[in-house]
Amino acid sequence: MNILIIGGSKFLGYHLTHSLLDHGFNVTLFNRGLTPDDFGDRVDRITGDRRDYRQFENFFYRRTFDAVIDLIGYDLKDVKICERLFRNRIGQYIFISTGQVYLVTENKNLPAREEDFYQKLISCPPGEEIAYEYGIKKREIEYFLLDRNIYRNFPAVSLRCPVIHGARDYTLRLYSYLLRIQDSHPLIIPDNGDVIIRHIYAGDVVNAIFQILSLSKLRGEAFNLAQKEVFHLSEFLQLIGTLLNARVDIRYIPVPELTRNNLTTDISPFSGRWISYLDPTKAESELGFQSTPVNEWIPAVTEYFLKSYQGDVPDNYHHREREIQFLSTLQ
Repeated sequence: MNILIIGGSKFLGYHLTHSLLDHGFNVTLFNRGLTPDDFGDRVDRITGDRRDYRQFENFFYRRTFDAVIDLIGYDLKDVKICERLFRNRIGQYIFISTGQVYLVTENKNLPAREEDFYQKLISCPPGEEIAYEYGIKKREIEYFLLDRNIYRNFPAVSLRCPVIHGARDYTLRLYSYLLRIQDSHPLIIPDNGDVIIRHIYAGDVVNAIFQILSLSKLRGEAFNLAQKEVFHLSEFLQLIGTLLNARVDIRYIPVPELTRNNLTTDISPFSGRWISYLDPTKAESELGFQSTPVNEWIPAVTEYFLKSYQGDVPDNYHHREREIQFLSTLQ
């Protein structure tokens, strides 16, 4: 089976590519070639910028694939080009979407189900333009793919993902909590920030893609992916502490008090309004999707960040000393 991955070497794409290669698939990677990888000559590489639409069309005009997996579709025009180029020349188009497609609506159902997608949009909350636009753009793409499936039989499937965890996660959000647990000082959760945690392990997203590839006739569908377990953030952090044999001391601080002390809510990145809480029942029943238990993947991911990762610390950790100083005044 010949697979094109748009993206493919940074985080999720890295794990997906390795898994496809290990299972004997022929993989073509299209990306900018900026992130080193260890795939060697096992993949066919096409280097370019998908926003250079003329170049993109020259690369893929008349090429056929069994499946195209789009990991970096963020703008409608990007995906329109793919639909036009690959129409009638691919078996499946798998689009990686986001749980934020629900968070920009008036949906009050928690956890969000696939049918909750069709709800009225909210106005953009002040100061949240980037996150809001991300959800809106992913919705535009999903609506487009649905339309093209209905009227042109374009074989698209969308996967709506919450926070994804795994080695090479460049967002460093989990790592920022690990560093705080490791430095033995208390962690701060802003008021109302002890949110529900129902994230997903990168390996489980990869497995869901494999399940879709095995269902060659599947098209025109969207699926939520999420872990089976449901925690509050504080419980999730305590579980990490237990697995690391470390004490986790959590302090709940009102946002105005953080602001007065020149601290932002970014110190707890999983506390924001844009952390989705999804119901994976449809994927479980129709794809046979099963998530890896959290206590099985956390040790490997924490070991990667604490022993193998060699990059900079997360931005929200650069001012940890100010955070610790503030915490000392509460003793």
